[in-house]
Amino acid sequence: MRKQIFLALLLTFGLTASGCAWFGGDTSSTEAAITPAQPEAATEPAPAPAPPATGKAATKAAAKADKKAAKTPDKKPSAKGAKTEAQIAAELETVGRKLVAQAGRTVVPSKAKKDVRQVGKDFVASYVEVDESTISTELRPGASGQYVGFVRYKENVYECHGASRQAALTAACEQVKARRINELIRYDGSSWQY
Repeated sequence: MRKQIFLALLLTFGLTASGCAWFGGDTSSTEAAITPAQPEAATEPAPAPAPPATGKAATKAAAKADKKAAKTPDKKPSAKGAKTEAQIAAELETVGRKLVAQAGRTVVPSKAKKDVRQVGKDFVASYVEVDESTISTELRPGASGQYVGFVRYKENVYECHGASRQAALTAACEQVKARRINELIRYDGSSWQY
């Protein structure tokens, strides 16, 4: 009985240490073999040679073939969905501005809902404000069509002092510090993931 338990534990340990995907092991060997599908150029098969025709049929077939060749110009396959790096960078700028605007709306404590605490005998009301004028984005290429986007902005922290809670809430505030925020988002080949 002990021998069976020992063998079962040894087998489980061996699978986890060797990289079995069932146990969350290393799957880098399978990831390297799987590549994302890329649009390929559609190739048309070469037309089969027609048997030689004689007389009127040959003339009609030749005229028909000439018309068809004149009607269908060479079509170049277009890669639908393939975006240039400039288009991806423009999308990053748009998404970055959207994310910073959302951060400005949802930041806590906000100017409308200040956090008040007592420090000694005085009260201090504080809040955070996102400075949307400091937005910058940076695009860095990643693995096979994927990119990493950096969205950088600044959050300013303000404090208002007063003798009472109400006085602190209505007092003039001054900036006491600024925080640089750096958010990373990922482009998976079709859209930004955050």
